[in-house]
Amino acid sequence: MSTQHESPESSTESLETPLDRLAASRRRFLSLASLGTGAVALSACATGGGGDDDDSGGDVAEGGGEVSDDNPFGVDPSKPVEVVIFDGGYGDQYAKDAGEAMAALHEGIEVNVSSTVDIQPELQPRFVAGEPPDLYDNSGAQSMNTAALVSEGQLSDLAALIQAPSLDGGTVEDSLLPGALEPGTYSGTLYSLNYVYTVFALWYSAKQFEEKGWSAPVTWEDVMTIGEEAKKEKLSLFAYGGQNAADYYHTLAISMAVKEGGPEVATMLDKLDAGAYEQDAVVKAFAAIEEAVKADFFLPGGSGIKHTDAQAQWVSGKAVMYPSGSWIENEQKGVTPEDYEMTGCPEPQLSSSAAMPAEAIHGTAGEPFQVPAQAKNGAGGLEFLRVMLSKEQAQNFAKVTSSTTVVKDSVPDDAFGSTALASVNEMIKAAGENVYTWNFTDWYNLGTDFKPLWNEFLNGDIGADEARERSQELVDGVREDDSVDKFDVE
Repeated sequence: MSTQHESPESSTESLETPLDRLAASRRRFLSLASLGTGAVALSACATGGGGDDDDSGGDVAEGGGEVSDDNPFGVDPSKPVEVVIFDGGYGDQYAKDAGEAMAALHEGIEVNVSSTVDIQPELQPRFVAGEPPDLYDNSGAQSMNTAALVSEGQLSDLAALIQAPSLDGGTVEDSLLPGALEPGTYSGTLYSLNYVYTVFALWYSAKQFEEKGWSAPVTWEDVMTIGEEAKKEKLSLFAYGGQNAADYYHTLAISMAVKEGGPEVATMLDKLDAGAYEQDAVVKAFAAIEEAVKADFFLPGGSGIKHTDAQAQWVSGKAVMYPSGSWIENEQKGVTPEDYEMTGCPEPQLSSSAAMPAEAIHGTAGEPFQVPAQAKNGAGGLEFLRVMLSKEQAQNFAKVTSSTTVVKDSVPDDAFGSTALASVNEMIKAAGENVYTWNFTDWYNLGTDFKPLWNEFLNGDIGADEARERSQELVDGVREDDSVDKFDVE
């Protein structure tokens, strides 16, 4: 897949010396890498631009040790490995544990795991200086722009990783969930290994639902029925955080539209089609949200609070349901009552004649791990990832974070006592291949624009028609802006 822009190298052709060209390339990278932070979101066949062969990221060189099935990358135990983790919602304990496991696997090796919330400010200067870590977790609000990293040849091809023997038998690729590699693949080359598997769902208290005699909703009609019952008991159906996350309901709407009309609905949005928001399924989805707004099913005051405040209102019993990704349990630890029994169900169908089954889920891989092309011990970085992708370490991640990884069958049925994680596990199994996602909001950094729009919509200030019209204007603006790189959609 290609982008509609001039190759970055073309602007340096007039420079006279190799040192001048190198300095210009590094200045350009410094600028590009800080342009955007949605590194997780770029998806299969997307690339931030072309480059000469000399500038492309290449295969990771063998580490200098003896190559074997137990040491597929030739890791040399005498060479230290440096790993930098984004210390966000998942913390860094899982990575420290993986480092200990790697040290046990390769006697004498020094594995240094550090963490930060400031990936771009701390690592970008190291990339420019040619001294990046061997592996890093490019996540968070301060992540680096993966498109720029790819176009400047700053990342290594991870093909050797997925072709390598898994610690559990077979290849690493064999051990992964369907679609796990797509978000990190650019023009057919894997540059990011997205480690965490996120399922988007409607979340509720299983305890409350049992007490009220409610069943998990399958269709939007079911959701509205629960809303009517909740209203009778002076409860709101939904809470929302308008300051920074009203667009969670945009995600819900698009998800319902895709289930109603099929994956082609998402394709039209990713293509920035002039009629993307006029698709029948999208019209129905926005109308469904408007129905809930007009029924006063949203907790008042949401426009002035953050999402964490809205989530606290929800788990404290003021609202019944909340749409979010499967990070929600870990994010709400310390606030959720111990007996809450947080549980998720697939986002609902708009009708019983929906194109996709009720079990279909919006799921995608995130938390991108990358091996810099200039890493001193890239082989060690690959090996660290191979250890992380073992079933043992994937289970440890689930236990520590109450979230699942891209490794198949790595969560036990009891989900370590987590009702939320157990429900995610059940949803993944029930969905099978019926998994869908979209990329346009992250590819083009539209989240910032959708948040205020959806705040107005949920607050009742605008209706569904105006919300769609303004959404289409945002899409049209990107499509018609020649300065914005466009991504082909297969």
